[in-house]
Amino acid sequence: MKLRLVSIALAASVVFAQAPGGPHQHGMSAAKMTQVQTYLNLTDAQVSSLQQLRQSETAALKPIFQQIGPMRQSLQAQKESSGADATAVGKLVLGIQALEQQAAPIRASFQQQALGVLTPAQKTQLAALQSAAALMPTVHQAAALNLLTPPEGSEGHGFGAEMMPRGHFGGPR
Repeated sequence: MKLRLVSIALAASVVFAQAPGGPHQHGMSAAKMTQVQTYLNLTDAQVSSLQQLRQSETAALKPIFQQIGPMRQSLQAQKESSGADATAVGKLVLGIQALEQQAAPIRASFQQQALGVLTPAQKTQLAALQSAAALMPTVHQAAALNLLTPPEGSEGHGFGAEMMPRGHFGGPR
């Protein structure tokens, strides 16, 4: 059972490592969906529906993100400032949290719609993938200790060679 979960975790690492931003990447092309499409046995119509839902979600969240962006920049500027204003920092943090709380139900609604596209069998497969995702920190740590071989094609995606020591005593194989 553990071996199966590790195998699923390794497969999940490839799925989540397809593009910067992990599983929440909004601009993934259809070509980058082949692994999850194969794993979940998604039809082309399902993938298209899921991508359209993701585009709608992005559009619905855009006004919130447009407000969060400048606030995060201000927060970063305060962090880098030698005379940071604690009150301003607190207001920025609370403002960002309030906007993120506004985004949460929108995200949840679109996720429920996305799940509605799946068949019961696909939902079962997705549950296994979710269980595997919970193992990702452990998988990455095991790879960093050279206990696991990274999946083929995962180089440069937070898994494998870049986690290994560089220089005289180590580096990519």
